[in-house]
Amino acid sequence: MTDVALVSMPLAGVERPSIALGLLKAILTRDGIPTRVFYPNMWFLEHVGMKDYRLLDSIRTEEAIVDWLFGGVAFPDFQPDHDAYLAQLFARNPGRHLADTAGAKRRLLQLRAQMTDFVDWTVAKILAAQPRIVGCTSTFQQHVASLALLRRIKEIDPTIVTIMGGANCETIMGRTTMERFPWVDFIASGEADRSISPLFRRILAEGPAIPAEELPLGILGPSHRATGFPAIAGGDGVPRATTEQLNDLPAPDYDDYFTELSNFLYREQLVPGIPVETSRGCWWGQRSHCTFCGLNGGGMAFRVKTPEKALDEISQLVGRYGVRRVEAVDNILDMGYFDTVLPELAALPEPLNIFFETKANLKRWQVEQLAKAGIRWIQPGIESMHTGVLKLMRKGSSAWQNVQLLRWGRQFGVRISWNLICGFPGEQDEWYAEMASWMPSLVHLQPGAVVTLRYDRYSPYFRAPETYGLKLQPSRLYRYAYPLSETDLANQVYFFEDTALPEDAHGSVRRPGLAALRRVIGEWLRAWGEAELPKLLMRDEAGVLVVTDTRPCASAAERRLSGVSRALLLASEESPSASQLRQQLASAGHPEEEIDTAIEELAAARLILELDGRIVPLPLWEPYTLMPSTEMFPGGYLRKVEVAMLQSLVPAE
Repeated sequence: MTDVALVSMPLAGVERPSIALGLLKAILTRDGIPTRVFYPNMWFLEHVGMKDYRLLDSIRTEEAIVDWLFGGVAFPDFQPDHDAYLAQLFARNPGRHLADTAGAKRRLLQLRAQMTDFVDWTVAKILAAQPRIVGCTSTFQQHVASLALLRRIKEIDPTIVTIMGGANCETIMGRTTMERFPWVDFIASGEADRSISPLFRRILAEGPAIPAEELPLGILGPSHRATGFPAIAGGDGVPRATTEQLNDLPAPDYDDYFTELSNFLYREQLVPGIPVETSRGCWWGQRSHCTFCGLNGGGMAFRVKTPEKALDEISQLVGRYGVRRVEAVDNILDMGYFDTVLPELAALPEPLNIFFETKANLKRWQVEQLAKAGIRWIQPGIESMHTGVLKLMRKGSSAWQNVQLLRWGRQFGVRISWNLICGFPGEQDEWYAEMASWMPSLVHLQPGAVVTLRYDRYSPYFRAPETYGLKLQPSRLYRYAYPLSETDLANQVYFFEDTALPEDAHGSVRRPGLAALRRVIGEWLRAWGEAELPKLLMRDEAGVLVVTDTRPCASAAERRLSGVSRALLLASEESPSASQLRQQLASAGHPEEEIDTAIEELAAARLILELDGRIVPLPLWEPYTLMPSTEMFPGGYLRKVEVAMLQSLVPAE
C-alpha cells in the first residue's frame, strides 16, 4: 500500500529511471508521505516487443505516433481518419522500417487496438497498491498515454486524486490540459520541488477541494475551473514554479526502477544508466537565447549545485545502485566545474562513464580534462559547420571551433553527439554548397546527420514568428492524436511547423547546395559504417612529421613534412588566425613566400582547413584514444545484438 503512485508512461526511455519521479519520491519520502514510482514505459516494451518498440522509438516525436496509439483509450469518442494519419506518417518518414506500408499500417492499427488492454492491465497493477493520489510525468510523447491512464483510473475509482506535471504541463500547455480534460484534478506547471509535499499532505487530509487562492504558485487545481485560472504578466500569461536553491534537494530515489529492472523481460539486453542533475536553466541562454531552443519553458535562469553537493550526489547514486554510467540531464555544463568537479572525478580510483551537454567553443585542455574525468560523451550543440548559419542561431560559436572540437574529441576519445540542422530562416543555399566542398576533409572525424529545423514552443522563433517570416501551426499529425480545436491544439502541443514553406522547401530542386551537402554527409556516414574507419594521423620523427592518410579524399597515403610545412602544422594546433600564424612563422625565420606555399600545399592536400580566417589543422596526433562504442551511451542503452555476441566485441570505436 502507498499513499502516492507516481507513473512514467510510454514512450519514456527504459534505459534509465525517471529523474523527475525519482526526485519527487525522495522529497515525499523525506517528508513522511509513502510513495512508489511505477514504470509502465518498461511494461510497454514487454507488451509490444522489441521490434515494434524500436520502430516506434525511431519515429520523430513530432509525428505523435505514441500519442495516436493511446488516443482510442484517452478519447473514446474521437474517431480520427487513421488512413489519412498513416499515409502522412509514411510519406514524412521514408524508410524507418515503413517501406512495407501495407504491413506497417496493419501492425500499427493492431497496436492501437491493443492499448485498451495495456492501459487496463496497467491501471490494475497501480490500483493494487491502493494509492490515494496518482501522478504522471509527461514529456514529449507521454501526454496522451498519461491522459488515457488517468481517465481509466477516474472511471474505476473517482475518489483517487489525479495530477500531471512535466515539460508538457508547462504554462499554457498545462492550463489547456486542465481546461479540456476534466479527469485531471491538478497540474504542476514548472518545478514542483517545494510545493509537492505541502500540496499532497493537504490533499490526503482534506481532499482536492482546495480554494484557488490557497494553491501554491504553479499548481492548477479543480477550484480554478470554477474561479478562473491564474495569470501573470509576461510569457504566455500562465505561471510556473521555480526552485531557486538546488542544494536543498535530496538525491533522487531510483529504488523502484531497479526493482522493476530485476524482473524485466529484457533485463539481459538493458544496460542502465543513472540520471543526475547538477544545474537547471542555461547560462548561455540567459545571455543569448538560441533562436530554435525551446528548452526550459520560462525557466532559463541558470542555477547550479555547489561542487560538493554535485560530487556527493553522484557518489551516493553510483554507490547505492552499483552503476558507473551517469547521464547529466543539465542543459549545459557549468564552466566552473572544470576547476572543481572535474579534477575530483579524474582522481577517482575507478573512472565513471559520464555524459554532459556543453558549449562547443571548448579549449584543447578542457576536452582533455573532460576525458580524464570520465566525461567521454558530450553534446556540445555543434548544429552547423557554417558561421553564417550559426549566427542565425545565435550560438555564440563559429564553424572553425566546431571542426576543432570534432578533432579534439577524436584525439582524446570523447564521443560527440551532433546534428547539422538545416532550414533556418534567412539561410543561403550557397552556404551549404560551401560546406559540401570542404567537408570531405573531415571524414576521419565523427560524423553527424543532417536534420531539418523543428520549431519548438518557448523558442524565439515561436515567441516572435513574424520577425522571422514564419507562419507556425502545430505539427500536422497532432490533429489525429487530440480531439481539440485548432486554437486549443496550438496551446496544448510542443512542436510546430512553418506552413508558409513550400512542400519541397528542402528538396534537391530548390536547394542544390543542401542536396550536395546531404550527399557528402551520406558518404561520411557510410565511411563510418565500414570495419576500418578513415584515419588521418601524424607523428613527429626526428624533426619530420609523418602523416598517414586513409581518407577517400587522400592524394597520398603517406607524407613526410619538414621545414616550414612541419612548423606550420605544429603552430596551428589551437587554430590561430591566418595573420597570427604567418607572423609566428615569419618570426621563426621562414620566408613569406615559403609560408604562402606551405599553406597552399597543405590546404590542397586537405591537411589544414582555412575557415573563418583561421588555419585549422586536421590530422590527429599518434597515439589517440579510442572513443566509446556508438551503442554504449552513458545514460544507458538497449543492446542491439545478443549478449553472447557482445562478449566477443571490443567496446571501442
